Amino acid sequence: MAKPDLILEDLLDLIETRINSFNERMPKVQEDAYKVILDIAGDLETSNGRIKPTLKNVKLISKIKAELNKVIFDKEYEKELDKVVKTYSDITKLQNQYFTALTGKFTVPKVLAEIQNLAIEGVVDAMGQDAIGVNVVSPIRDILVKNVTTGGSRADFIEEVREYILDTERGDGKLVKYTKQIVTDSLNQYSANYTQIVSDDLGLEWFKYVGSNKETTRPFCKALTAAKSTCMPFIHRSQLDEIVEGQICGEQVPIYDKTGLPHGMIPGTNAANFPINRGGYNCNHQLVPVSAAVVPKALRDQFKGA
Repeated sequence: MAKPDLILEDLLDLIETRINSFNERMPKVQEDAYKVILDIAGDLETSNGRIKPTLKNVKLISKIKAELNKVIFDKEYEKELDKVVKTYSDITKLQNQYFTALTGKFTVPKVLAEIQNLAIEGVVDAMGQDAIGVNVVSPIRDILVKNVTTGGSRADFIEEVREYILDTERGDGKLVKYTKQIVTDSLNQYSANYTQIVSDDLGLEWFKYVGSNKETTRPFCKALTAAKSTCMPFIHRSQLDEIVEGQICGEQVPIYDKTGLPHGMIPGTNAANFPINRGGYNCNHQLVPVSAAVVPKALRDQFKGA
């Protein structure tokens, strides 16, 4: 049996690899979707550069959804989504290996099989035509409707769609942003949910916050991962309240006024659900349990009875 740390590395690599694999092709899909918009824009009837409210233009509105769906939901998309679905069972296997290596032997709670099924059902629904239609395609159609019915400028219409659908200096295009969050959060939250259920079942008290940092990593996650080498090599369950409040190593991380939580955290995050929500949307970090035996005795003694 491999050591827990090695299994954990495999688990984190698995999740990150699958997320990256899915996300790598989406900017190209966005570009192809924009080309569809340009083709449709070229067919619009105009007068002095302004879109006319004609029957032909109205028919083009009804065409846009079907054309965008052809571009987005091709065979490659289906293949990548199938790989995402398979990853849930791969996560389960590695989680089972991790807890076996950590505790010697444990019984997998029966509820986890249903949680895996629900997670798969959720990601398939969220990445399907209906959900992407509502969150990505319909807003593009609405932009066209607005410009056709109000006689908007064709050039302005093209620019508005470009800013909506393509990656810019201000951030990802709508399709990339949507699919990236769904895949990232679904896989990470499933893994985190599994961890929390088994940790609670086994009464585990000690954890560490793991995962690699990127340019987009939030101050909270940077501070908590950095704390492993300073004041907080291990996290006791009783510390989660102050961590959620942004208190790490005696320092306060930036708080978002609207939520009262560290920037990026999901509204409503608290000590009970932090192991699942972690740093918030698009967070690739995990709070994983460790054996109390690896925690220095002096540190364990500080939390006796906590």
